[in-house]
Amino acid sequence: MAGLAMASTGPDRDGLELDVLKVALGPVLPGWPTGLVLRADLQGDVLTSAELAWLDADTRPAVEPDRAPQEAALDRLARFLDVAGWPTAARDARRARNGMAERANRDEAQRLAEAVTRRVNRSRTLAWTAGGIGGRGSGGDVLDRVRRWCDMASGQLVEDLPATSLKDVAALVEGAEIGSARLIVASLDLRPVQAASASEHVHA
Repeated sequence: MAGLAMASTGPDRDGLELDVLKVALGPVLPGWPTGLVLRADLQGDVLTSAELAWLDADTRPAVEPDRAPQEAALDRLARFLDVAGWPTAARDARRARNGMAERANRDEAQRLAEAVTRRVNRSRTLAWTAGGIGGRGSGGDVLDRVRRWCDMASGQLVEDLPATSLKDVAALVEGAEIGSARLIVASLDLRPVQAASASEHVHA
């Protein structure tokens, strides 16, 4: 119809036949890592056969400029909050990050960082939305990772989690709804790597 491919069908987990659509997320979406593409089948309301890849990975710099851990955590938290539909908290996280980076009034920036992380940690709505999805071993689920970022964003010293591969990220979004998949991706610190690398790694 009008040059568009029709959906095929496939059995779902209950043995029913459902339409299967080919979908892609990225490479540009609000709060989405620039250049990352997620391709999957959309069967009913869940993603299956998910695959992730970076566009033009071989043209990207091998090493990104270092940032202070607290500033980086505030930036990650702001992107996640954008995806989670909490723009006011995302704005405050960015204001705190900018204040930290400018070093003009670090005390005010620190107070703002602590205030926004308290709001995020205490949010029952966020706990209900992000809890229990995207579980990844010792790294926990989406909510665990976001709360860990809150600790870092408030200035606590937090050890980095082990790196994971894009293949493992694809496994996390397998069977998730699109909204949940976006939250899962937003809860990970995904960084492009050069194609010549031995493996594609990201940090949670």
